[in-house]
Amino acid sequence: MFERTILIADKSRKSRQQLAELFQDSHYTVETTGSAAYLIYSVLQHQQPIILLGNRFEERIEVADLIALLKACNRSLNIILVSDEDSLLSLRKARQEGIFYHSLKPISHADNEELRSVVECAFSRLQPI
Repeated sequence: MFERTILIADKSRKSRQQLAELFQDSHYTVETTGSAAYLIYSVLQHQQPIILLGNRFEERIEVADLIALLKACNRSLNIILVSDEDSLLSLRKARQEGIFYHSLKPISHADNEELRSVVECAFSRLQPI
């Protein structure tokens, strides 16, 4: 059986903290990082994580390029892009690279519930090891 871990990756400490708090009373283990390097390392170390991915990092990396790299490391990743990005071109590129879902950053209770449901759905798609 796989561990039910969510990795939240975003440059903004505030965004990481808000998302982590959303899952604090859940049955998930939550890790956070603002580093693309740590994110890649983590993907290489784990079999099938769920990633809540922001669209900014300390490095100058386009999110679609990062998604492509992560998927090259592990095709079975379920990446949920959580961003306030409004560029249709950027979102289209992210979808082409294989994100599981795109969500705007949650601002209401309904948004929180949507994100929790998406994470549960992503876990239900994972195959046991």
